[in-house]
Amino acid sequence: MAKILLHKQNLFYNLNKISQINPNILAVIKDNAYGHGIISFSKMLSEWGIKKVCVKNTDEAEMVKPFFEEIIVFFPKTGRNAKNISYCINSLKQLKKNRHPYIHLKIDTGMHRNGILMSELKTALEIIKEKNFELRGVFTHFCCADETGNDVFIQYERFKEIKSQTEAFCRQNSFSVPYFHISNSYALDKLPDTFDYVRPGIALYGGIEGYKPVMEAVAGVISNRILKNRQGCGYNKKFMSQKDISVTTVDMGYGDGLPYFKNGCRLKNTNALGKISMDSMIVEGDFEKEVVVFDDVKEFVKNFDTITYDILVKISPRIPRKIVD
Repeated sequence: MAKILLHKQNLFYNLNKISQINPNILAVIKDNAYGHGIISFSKMLSEWGIKKVCVKNTDEAEMVKPFFEEIIVFFPKTGRNAKNISYCINSLKQLKKNRHPYIHLKIDTGMHRNGILMSELKTALEIIKEKNFELRGVFTHFCCADETGNDVFIQYERFKEIKSQTEAFCRQNSFSVPYFHISNSYALDKLPDTFDYVRPGIALYGGIEGYKPVMEAVAGVISNRILKNRQGCGYNKKFMSQKDISVTTVDMGYGDGLPYFKNGCRLKNTNALGKISMDSMIVEGDFEKEVVVFDDVKEFVKNFDTITYDILVKISPRIPRKIVD
């Protein structure tokens, strides 16, 4: 039976490394914790000591509400005004319609995707004052933190100005000063100041260099056979054997979220042969119980023209997750 193993000690290694940069961590667990399983991942984060997390929507927030002091919802819908749930404000229009009392204000400093414009900051703060919202945080998001160049530092300088203006407004109006967060995974070690909190995502899961992989994908054995010389296997016989070999069919396919491939790919300790099927694939070798598909997504992704995020987030939530270590 296919399963996903979650290596707790690798996660703790990643958290310890990040905490050396800034001990105040907003852990990003949106989209089912990047495919790892949001409940299992939340249990591990809580055990380590994480108090605040970021999720995609209010449904995810409700799922993890028992584990954390504050849950920041990137794309909120209407829901109960739970005190430990904060809504992200992505536009002035949203702010004007919002009724949830606890908010984080997102500022567009250069990505031009979400967030109020820098020129709209004063208007936004006046609305927050008028509606008596509790402004808990102010943040922005980098567009090019994974590249070399000046964009990161341009956005960084813009955000420093946003911080200064926000703090001045809060002092003038006797508001509590919110906390500020800007650093995603790729920016953790790039900036002279990480502000009050860091906001790592892919680094938590070990999907970039320097961090240990948390997910291990394991497929269970369905059947074994000998593939004779000049016999093909799988749809369209994309693999043709040049000698008698042992092959094993295992129970993970593209229906389980693995990337589609036509001409095999490299797994942890063997090769998948020919086309992957919806619920299975054929691998080289005679395996008795299970086959490790990957235990480091950074290596597995080299088979495909995509990114580690894409591999992880698509792994089916139907596959059982098990915490190990």
